[in-house]
Amino acid sequence: MGPLVSVIINNYNYERFLGDAVESALYQTYPRVEVILVDDGSTDSSREVIAAYGSRIIQVLKENGGQASAFNAGFAASRGEICCLLDADDIFLPDKVEKIVQAWRQYPHALLYYHRMQVVDARGTVKGRPWPSSLWVGYIRDKVERSGGWWPRPTTSALCFARHYLKQVLPMPEEGFRLCADAYVGDLAPFMGAVVGLPEALTLYRLHGRNYWSAPVVGYDNEIKRKAEQYIFEHKQLKKALRKMGCTATIALERHLPYLQTTHVLEGKPSFWEMTCHILFYSTLGYPARLKQLAKLILKKW
Repeated sequence: MGPLVSVIINNYNYERFLGDAVESALYQTYPRVEVILVDDGSTDSSREVIAAYGSRIIQVLKENGGQASAFNAGFAASRGEICCLLDADDIFLPDKVEKIVQAWRQYPHALLYYHRMQVVDARGTVKGRPWPSSLWVGYIRDKVERSGGWWPRPTTSALCFARHYLKQVLPMPEEGFRLCADAYVGDLAPFMGAVVGLPEALTLYRLHGRNYWSAPVVGYDNEIKRKAEQYIFEHKQLKKALRKMGCTATIALERHLPYLQTTHVLEGKPSFWEMTCHILFYSTLGYPARLKQLAKLILKKW
């Protein structure tokens, strides 16, 4: 008998997508799955959709408190040795949990198991290639420190955690994490232990205009500023959590690539050429090694 796996779905006003998410969790090829659906005070017809599933899912109905509060409530109701997070507008592929359990058996010491995601639109049409393009595996703390706390981590619906890790870091702070709560549990993991990245795209990540980063905002500068402010907040929370857990780590915003990119667009700092150098010589992105390979090929031809 394999481990029990908890799929924790967080929902807020996603009635039109919710059924697809729940069905994708219920019809996994791996048999030992409990589905926990946390409705964070929806004002649409989400609760009617939820009620139709009856005892097939564990229902947690609460007042609106944001994504962090939904994660906290879902974990409190869960029993699984592995916890997989799922946004209510995304979809798990049928063998997702089975693949995660295989990785758990192969790497039982890891804290976080993640994989690539395939972007689709509101109708489910595939858009572009699976991401993230690079996978960091093992004890990656040094690399994450060198990059200012950043690593090529996917979002909520591609993150699965060992229960013993979540017991250490949850409940997470709810103020400030009404959205993007996956950053808290995902960014802390490399500082606490090993992570495992799977090359398969096991989740369909739906972009539909209401996602946090894709939702329209009045004024382009405001949208970029919002991203920069979010990166600053997440960076501060990461440092605060690490101090609380007794972990000493040197992580500086000056080495945090997404923050540098947003401030470049917003303020022109760093400059275009400095930004280009940051990207090309950012050791954790792997470009220096690729440039060396390219140079060797050019020299051979000469």
